[in-house]
Amino acid sequence: MDLILIEKRRGPDDDRYSWQPFASSEEFNDRWWNNIKLFGDTATYLEVHRAGTEVARVELDEHVYIEHYLDVPPLGDTALEVQLIEIHKEQRRQGIATEVVRLLARTHPTRRLVAFSEEADQFWDTLGWRRHEHPEGSLHMRPLYIQPAAWPPAS
Repeated sequence: MDLILIEKRRGPDDDRYSWQPFASSEEFNDRWWNNIKLFGDTATYLEVHRAGTEVARVELDEHVYIEHYLDVPPLGDTALEVQLIEIHKEQRRQGIATEVVRLLARTHPTRRLVAFSEEADQFWDTLGWRRHEHPEGSLHMRPLYIQPAAWPPAS
């Protein structure tokens, strides 16, 4: 699957109160992507294309605070959070999310991807990522998934 990542960053002349990283689309949840707010400078937004068509959107965050989770390895500045990933409504259940995450891992070889799962535990489990619980439990806090050191496996 040939996927292309297109980085979307707020430019120095863009108004931080009204800048939107993505065009409005009924195929994606606009509340997740274009809710006018202060977009942090640590976030990177990616538009993912396949054959010239947008198939996914990703938000990555450089600053991750995970040390309070149980049995977390010391990742320091190598941690890179997959804050949000969404697949085009008509493109779901085709393996695109898995390929997007594998591509992120390959394009950030010195980083360890982490994700706080929100109703996507099965997805992160199928990737073989390790689950870490918050001391308060999963009833109140999202589980944390961490990319294994030797991941993705060779295809």
